[in-house]
Amino acid sequence: MREFSLRTWLSQGTYPRLFLPILLIIVVVSAVRYHLLFRAELQEAYEHRQAQIALIGHYLPATLLQASMYSTQAEMQRALDTALQFHPELQDLAWSVNGHTLQASKHRPRQADVPEWFEALAALQPLRHDFHADLPDGSRATLLAVLSGTSSLEQAWRTVGAQLRISALNIGTILLLLTLLLRANARMLGRLNQATEDFRTGALNTRMVEKGTLEMRAVAQAFNAMASQIQTLVGSLQTTRSEHSEQRHFTHQFINALPLPVFVRGHDGTCLGVNKAWEDFFRISASAVVGAPLRSDFVALPHERGARKRRALPRQENEILVKVGEHEVREMAYFKAPFTLTDGSQGGTIGALVDITERKLAQEALLAEKERAVITLSSIADGVITTDAQGRIETLNEAAQFLTGYTAPQALGQPLAAVFQRDPASQPLPQDLQVAQLHQVNAPVHALHQLLLHRSGERYAIEFTAAPIRQAQGPAMGCVLVFRDVTETRELQQKISWQARHDALTGLNNRAALAERLTHAVFQAREAQQLLGICLLDLDHFQAINDRHGDGVGDRLLKEVAQRLQGGVSDLGDAARLGGDEFVVLLRGLPDVEHIEAEVQALLQRLAQPYAIDDLLVHCTASAGVAVFPLDNASPDTLLRHADQAMVHAKQAGRSGLHLFDAQQDQEVQTNYTRLARLGQALQQDEFRLHYQPKVHLRTGAVVGVEALLRWQHPEQGLLGPGTFLPLMEHTDLIVDTGEWVLHQALAQLQTWVRQGQRWVVSVNIAARHFHRKDFVDRLRAVLAQYPGAPAHLLELEILESAVLQDIQHMREVMQGCQALGVCFALDDFGTGFSSLSYLKRLPAETIKIDRMFVDGILDDPEDSTLVSAIVALAKAFERSVIAEGVETPAQASKLLALGCELGQGYGIAKPMPAQAMAGWAATYAGFGALA
Repeated sequence: MREFSLRTWLSQGTYPRLFLPILLIIVVVSAVRYHLLFRAELQEAYEHRQAQIALIGHYLPATLLQASMYSTQAEMQRALDTALQFHPELQDLAWSVNGHTLQASKHRPRQADVPEWFEALAALQPLRHDFHADLPDGSRATLLAVLSGTSSLEQAWRTVGAQLRISALNIGTILLLLTLLLRANARMLGRLNQATEDFRTGALNTRMVEKGTLEMRAVAQAFNAMASQIQTLVGSLQTTRSEHSEQRHFTHQFINALPLPVFVRGHDGTCLGVNKAWEDFFRISASAVVGAPLRSDFVALPHERGARKRRALPRQENEILVKVGEHEVREMAYFKAPFTLTDGSQGGTIGALVDITERKLAQEALLAEKERAVITLSSIADGVITTDAQGRIETLNEAAQFLTGYTAPQALGQPLAAVFQRDPASQPLPQDLQVAQLHQVNAPVHALHQLLLHRSGERYAIEFTAAPIRQAQGPAMGCVLVFRDVTETRELQQKISWQARHDALTGLNNRAALAERLTHAVFQAREAQQLLGICLLDLDHFQAINDRHGDGVGDRLLKEVAQRLQGGVSDLGDAARLGGDEFVVLLRGLPDVEHIEAEVQALLQRLAQPYAIDDLLVHCTASAGVAVFPLDNASPDTLLRHADQAMVHAKQAGRSGLHLFDAQQDQEVQTNYTRLARLGQALQQDEFRLHYQPKVHLRTGAVVGVEALLRWQHPEQGLLGPGTFLPLMEHTDLIVDTGEWVLHQALAQLQTWVRQGQRWVVSVNIAARHFHRKDFVDRLRAVLAQYPGAPAHLLELEILESAVLQDIQHMREVMQGCQALGVCFALDDFGTGFSSLSYLKRLPAETIKIDRMFVDGILDDPEDSTLVSAIVALAKAFERSVIAEGVETPAQASKLLALGCELGQGYGIAKPMPAQAMAGWAATYAGFGALA
């Protein structure tokens, strides 16, 4: 049994779809009809019972009233029973008179012969009604009648039931007819579907049987007519396809017979076909590309332009590069034409390729040869001009155009002499030739030291060669003229010669030129028996100026110094720069040494004048060393070295002065160099030691700090004080290395004391040369980082007042940088230099040290006492602490306390001692006793 599917049933046509609406209409119409019928029947039953109860009320109360006056109670009961029997629908009767009631009831009420659902739907209840009647004596009698609805309900059911049977017959008949119609329609659709499937599988002779209903016959006739037409069309199509296949086969053979690669490309870029020549050319089968998209109009290969690069030859619009295989690239001429479909729409393009590689290679070779010649002539710096046999210009390269001032269009066809114009000041040409005759030469002609006139009038120094141009084994056809610009070469030679003998920055003679000039000056002075002064000058604190204001200001300063030196000599060549900030001046023709010294002093005064550089006013002095020939009868090199030694001595003497060299001094210098070398060796071999001198509170005797003092543990001479070696290294870089060694040792000892609970301030003396180093703050920061257990605020740096005054602004910046690290400062030997309130105000030193020279005379010299008092008052005014050096006696300590100075150090307190002795000394030190 087939499974019923509503979807399948509804898909069988219009009739099945109408079945449900028809059925729904029948149901709705029937429901409305029977609802109205049911209401009408119930209304009729209700009215019928009202009529029955009215009829009973019309006659029965009067009858019973008449009987009650003349009859007995038994007779009255019989009358009630008779009335109950006479009326079948009466269910109960009750007659009440003066409180006496007679009642008649049916013991077994009859059940209505109707369906239970109908009875429940009708819900017809018994009808009760009271009737009243007045007796002659004035009393009232009441009759209660109860009427059942059984007969009325049965009458209603008889009517409705008859209508239901009639409606069921009608609906059944309608549904039967619809079902028959649907089955006929399904059979028709089945036959049509089967015929369609047979037709679709290729049975073009399939036909439907024309029988059945009128509609079925019409459908069969329409299908058969359509099938006949389709069978005819298919037959015609097959015939046409066969013809087209033959024509396509012929076309394919024709295209394959072509020797050129041909392809067909659809409008969407898809390859529709290629011929045999295309497959052979690209070495790819047609099946690999047909149906695949083409990336270009001519080939479906990637990286078609990624093969070897060819020379950029002029190409026609249809010339392309095609990659063949993995590595070969061919030059092709590409021809294409569009084709359309039968409906006129764009179908694509038909393309053909012609291999022109060999032709292009030949063109490339010719072009390369021509380009090489053109590039060769264009790339060389020499000018090249060629002429014909009449001397008219045929070609000229870019260099020739530049040197002559004529462009190629202006020069071509002109006589050579009109473009290549020699200056009359040039040297004569060989054999007295003229430019107009160069095209007639039979052998190459070389010409040097020539001047070429540019079209603008400018002159170029040139050299040229003219040679004939000949045919193979034939006469001359013209000439080629090759010339080069040697102007820059000559200028460069002169510039190199000048730079070899002069300083590039200042323009003064350099060391090499000075050596020659000094040698010549010594020879002239010996011949003329005259004095010759060799003055070597070095600028004071030039490095500090350079660091502070920058290299640009430093270079400007050196130029200004050079100009002032040239203004102080009679011959500009007598001033020279050795390098850096060192200059040399030769002083000639002076009668004696005093005049030489006076001349040098005048130079120093000239150099000491302020320098106005941009918006700056720079102050700079110089130190001079002088060697005098023949008093110093030495070679030129030795004289210069002696002047340098004298200059060093002048700097050591305080700068901004001069010093004359003598032999004894030279010996001392040599000795100093030897001693400095020994001191450097002592530093390397760890022969230096640090001793510590306590600083105490003069009133309480408490130790507040120590000063680290350098000693040399000489292997042979024993322990040496700083006065025997520090002056030697003070103006050398050795003092910097020694100062850093002292810092390391002092911080290491401070770290040890802090761990032992001794938080003494350790003072370290810093030399001026060390403190003026550009990287002093960075170096100090690095040293402090190596000793994390040594608090920076317990390190005090002592600097001399004289060192501070050299460049107070720079010193202030360095001190502030160190104080940012936590380090504090003490100004040593205060009062011995050029002390001033402005200096003290600008220097952020926390402590001022009173020099021992004032402490020595504090008891005897009122001036010393006054100075100490003034220094103490100054320190208090500027909120600085003050400490006195050289405290030798209790009397000096008492005097210092009286003047307000409470801190001191000196031999009277303790001599410098090794670090390991400090703890024991501090534990036993009791001070000077009771001091006021």
